[in-house]
Amino acid sequence: MKIVEKIRDKVSERHKLFLVLDILFSLFAIYFAVHGLFISIPGLLNPSVSNDIPSWIMFGMVFCLGLTYVIRVVEMVVTGKREYFILSLFAAIFIMSVSVYMFVL
Repeated sequence: MKIVEKIRDKVSERHKLFLVLDILFSLFAIYFAVHGLFISIPGLLNPSVSNDIPSWIMFGMVFCLGLTYVIRVVEMVVTGKREYFILSLFAAIFIMSVSVYMFVL
């Protein structure tokens, strides 16, 4: 029961708009990850079938994950909570740069 109380405390202290955006982009990232698995498995079983769809799905997944971290960094700036700010900022920059690199290739 301590886990449920801990989740309730985290939800109650977060700004609702940032919480909704965080959950939305996290769900998009999970959707793209699962969707990528279902598309990649037939390509692994039959190597003659090749398409560019998995790379776009991976781009979508990494981009949504990067946006999740950007939302967390913006929330830290707006609310003034600086715990793990540098680490979150570095993760957001790194993940967004990886997604841009995937988009360019």
